[in-house]
Amino acid sequence: MIACGLDIGSTNVKAVLAGEDGRALWVKSVPTPHVNDGLGTTTDATALMALLEDLVIEGWQTVGGGKPLASIASAGVGEDGVCAGEHMGSLGLVIAWNDKRALTEVARFRERFNFTRVDFHSTAGKWMWMREHRAAEIGAARHWIALADYPSALWCGQPFMSETLAARTGCYDLVNRRWSEDALAFAGAPPLPRLLKTGEVAGTAGPGRLRDAGVVSASTLIVAGGHDHPIASSVILRLNDQARIDSLGTANAIYGETRTAHPMIDDSLETTIPAMCGPGLAVVGVTEFTLTLEKHFSREAVRAQLALPRLPGAPDPQGDDEPSRIRRVLEQMALRGRNFLRGFDRAGVSRGTIYATGGWARSTALMELRASAFREPITVVDEPELVGFGAALLALEAATGRTASFTPLGLQVIDPLGRWSEAYVGL
Repeated sequence: MIACGLDIGSTNVKAVLAGEDGRALWVKSVPTPHVNDGLGTTTDATALMALLEDLVIEGWQTVGGGKPLASIASAGVGEDGVCAGEHMGSLGLVIAWNDKRALTEVARFRERFNFTRVDFHSTAGKWMWMREHRAAEIGAARHWIALADYPSALWCGQPFMSETLAARTGCYDLVNRRWSEDALAFAGAPPLPRLLKTGEVAGTAGPGRLRDAGVVSASTLIVAGGHDHPIASSVILRLNDQARIDSLGTANAIYGETRTAHPMIDDSLETTIPAMCGPGLAVVGVTEFTLTLEKHFSREAVRAQLALPRLPGAPDPQGDDEPSRIRRVLEQMALRGRNFLRGFDRAGVSRGTIYATGGWARSTALMELRASAFREPITVVDEPELVGFGAALLALEAATGRTASFTPLGLQVIDPLGRWSEAYVGL
């Protein structure tokens, strides 16, 4: 039995095929197809679907053994979405989550509503901007489908929204777990589909390219995934249900969960639905990691520094050479992460082990710097594409009815003094 998980990221899209033993059998990442509409980054959802289907077919042909996939789930950024018309076809380009064209609209929304944190990336601002600038498109929408849910909705022919993605709109009451009708009306939200919790079955695979290729059958389950940070964190929480997760990709998101009914949340932190939609709230501190670095330095210069075994020199607030300036920005972001962790303490998040994941977590230099800044050990998880892998495990659980195990390829611990130790190596 093989399940597939997809990660629709802002930089890359990834596919992971996992076996019944909970191990990844095949992983591939390709650049996300972007289009500039003259104002910023957007995505053609139709082109994205073709690319995703190419990936799934390639993976299945490599390890599928001729048997249809048991199940599929997808996850992704969360705030971007598709104005879908009849038969769920995309009516226009999808505005990227980190696009800042709706700053004015977000400011107006925040003046009116304060039951949840709304920032430039929240979907509410995008809806307001579209009502003014792309009124025909949003007015014709039969459904708004989050881009992370879009392939699953198309494959099963049933529009839906994962609850963890509803939390990214700015119009979802996280404490009472329901939409705010006033907020939806103020934002001019298009019609929204039914909500599903992470891991719920949305339907079965319908006719289409994947069925024609033999990749899926009419019995293949399509499973709700959701927001990338909780989905990636759900994998780590299988190892340690008290974990705090330092996810280092395009964005740096530090994630923890609290069961406190009304936690004290700092203004710098966001709240969302916990990974498996359980009680309480998830708390997230977000920094635009890659974008912050690339505002000041070339990608090549950053990668060269982070490829080193250790960042050169010592903290130098006066150093003006490029390595010193790169180090200074990395230190500032690490200290911001430490402040997030202090906010976690005030919110009632357990002081469990910090686990680091994501592409940048492969940098030993960065991990040493962050452990020093956090003043705590960090356990680095060796498992590629944790979001896609988390989605695959959710799909596997839906197909088997059993909790999927997680055996990482390896775990290494770095302490605040820069000493590494091997905690675990998978066989």
